[in-house]
Amino acid sequence: MKETKRYITKEAVSEVISDYWTQLRAYPWQSFLAIFAPGIGSVFVFYVPPLVVAQLVDNFVKTGKISLSGSFGYLALFGLGWLLGEALWRLGLHFLIEIEGKGTNVLLRKAFDKLLSRDYDFYTDHFVGTLSKKAFAYSKGLESVFDTLSFNVSSQVIPIIFAIYILWGYSPWIPLVLAFSILIIVLIAVPIINKRARLVAERHNAGSAVVGRLSDSITNIFAIKSFAMEKREAKTYGKTVDNFVDKFLKAAHFQNQRYDMVVSPVYVLTNVIGLGAAIFFAQTLGLQAGAIIVVFSYYSRATGVFWNINGIYRTIESSVSEAAEFTQLFLTPPKIKDKEKAGLLKVTAGSISFSDVSFKYDDNGDDGEHFLNNFCLDIKSNQKVGLIGPSGGGKTTFTKLLLRFADPSAGAILIDGMDISGVTQESLRTAISYVPQEPLLFHRSLFENIAYSNVDATEKDVQEAAKIAHADEFIANLPDGYNTLVGERGIKLSGGQRQRVAIARALLKKAPILILDEATSSLDSESEKYIQEGLQELMKDKTAIVIAHRLSTIRHLDRILVLDDGKIVQDGTHDELIRQDGLYKKLWSHQSGQLNLTD
Repeated sequence: MKETKRYITKEAVSEVISDYWTQLRAYPWQSFLAIFAPGIGSVFVFYVPPLVVAQLVDNFVKTGKISLSGSFGYLALFGLGWLLGEALWRLGLHFLIEIEGKGTNVLLRKAFDKLLSRDYDFYTDHFVGTLSKKAFAYSKGLESVFDTLSFNVSSQVIPIIFAIYILWGYSPWIPLVLAFSILIIVLIAVPIINKRARLVAERHNAGSAVVGRLSDSITNIFAIKSFAMEKREAKTYGKTVDNFVDKFLKAAHFQNQRYDMVVSPVYVLTNVIGLGAAIFFAQTLGLQAGAIIVVFSYYSRATGVFWNINGIYRTIESSVSEAAEFTQLFLTPPKIKDKEKAGLLKVTAGSISFSDVSFKYDDNGDDGEHFLNNFCLDIKSNQKVGLIGPSGGGKTTFTKLLLRFADPSAGAILIDGMDISGVTQESLRTAISYVPQEPLLFHRSLFENIAYSNVDATEKDVQEAAKIAHADEFIANLPDGYNTLVGERGIKLSGGQRQRVAIARALLKKAPILILDEATSSLDSESEKYIQEGLQELMKDKTAIVIAHRLSTIRHLDRILVLDDGKIVQDGTHDELIRQDGLYKKLWSHQSGQLNLTD
């Protein structure tokens, strides 16, 4: 699988910022304290103490002496101010934790809902591991951005405003030098940061590729080991890692060589000028010695923002960019979606009709030729229909269209006379029990997997369904029985065992329409004989469509359709088709060992 390489768009970034801003607005006064209390606290911790020390120095210069008792008031102010600042930091942190926790809860749920809303083809185009990483980064970025706003932006800006106010009292030129220097750094930083944004986007793409490759390899670890391809996979993965590290180094070196090399001399020069200005104005304007201490302290503190400007931007940029990789996925609307006023499908009989249905795969690269063209089919209520045919004949397409994992380009599919494009996907799929060829189970207990189709199923219901599907036989021999965890995708079970669990799950759903997609393909002949009983029970009083490779599975059905190249080439019962000189007879001869080798 190869994911499309694309840079993050402004729309994706805007959506992330909007989502984060919504979380701040949800708790207005808590957010205000979370963002601004640390900044006010920084004033008391870092900017009030130099004023107290300056006053002590001035008093000493004036009197030539200093005493502990005479300085008690200053010490109290020094200590209480510092404690107040620390308290404001803790208060801000408390509310910051609260809004980040609540916001993360909302965003994690929103990310999950967004993923669930996509059509089936969306998941065939993306690595599962990459999707998981992006979804988590979308919610995790909230914490990083809010922390930065609180402990970096607010804690820098509010104290600088306070410093400018105090310094202005000495001489307007002193804070103007500071403000001018900060402006120079901003003007230098902006173009460098903009150039770096492209390198960061490339780094994020490369990082996602590493996660995707790792996830793909782990998911297919059985194939890797069975083909002894560990070294080959490691080599391929290594190339992906090399590409990521290369992009990482380019972004990091650009930062060091362009930004840091420029900021260093400006940082030093600003502090030298600030200290020189303080001495000059102390001499010319008669400022006291304490003013020099205040100016130097404020300059050394405030010019720290020179380094933090880039750090702040990098943190916010990285967090928002990673989160935007997730929102980027949803800028294009899903191919399959409910109509604005979609109704609910109410199945009373279970008849199915394909009326002049045409369909083509958008990604097959051909000239627009339809795979299905004016396809027509009527299946009566409670009719049991088998679908057979060579690979690529149209069986999978038929299933995808009926389940509405894809929409026809023309025509209509009706269930009990209702066009399925006009009903909700949820109501459509609730009415259909689907047993796929390779059922994927959740990494949960056997009980949870079987009961998944029916939230109201009791323990007795689950056990009864398992007995009918002949799953109870192997479950009873497991140490933890129905509480046994099956592993990711049911990997701890054999193919036949997974299939029996899937059949038991379909039995519990009790839907009026049933699709069995090679439901016995993973079973040996002995197991298939037993499970046919379960299938007969499963199909009772339902409209059933059975896709099968083994013709023995469908020979007793009411009707058999032979599909080839998107067309129905034969239609009839087993006995009728076996008397015809067609594809069905040829397939039957192959499987029954009656092939005439002279043909």
